Amino acid sequence: MAPDFRRLPIESSGPVVLFASARLALVLVSLALVLALTFPSEGELLAMLAAHPGRAYSRRQLLDRVWGHDHEGDPRTVDVHVRWLRSKLEPRPEAPIHIVTVRGVGYRLDPEPR
Repeated sequence: MAPDFRRLPIESSGPVVLFASARLALVLVSLALVLALTFPSEGELLAMLAAHPGRAYSRRQLLDRVWGHDHEGDPRTVDVHVRWLRSKLEPRPEAPIHIVTVRGVGYRLDPEPR
């Protein structure tokens, strides 16, 4: 049974609204999309990117903020989560227009593609 989003507390971060749990769903307001997220870290990653749309974050910055400074895993963890988000958000994940790779830097969110 799907959650009743009208009854869930929300947090707003720029163009992203997180419902009670990042595991439940997330709305990208400017795109009028509701995404079912597999892991809380997906919601946290998207919320961080959405807090400053257009700003590029390095993998290290994303790892530190989403998984914590003491995370000892592979920095490619970010790439895997970005790939998952793109598969849910992008019309064509192989040619992303919203979660964009910034060569030599990392990733940024473009809620309204150029």
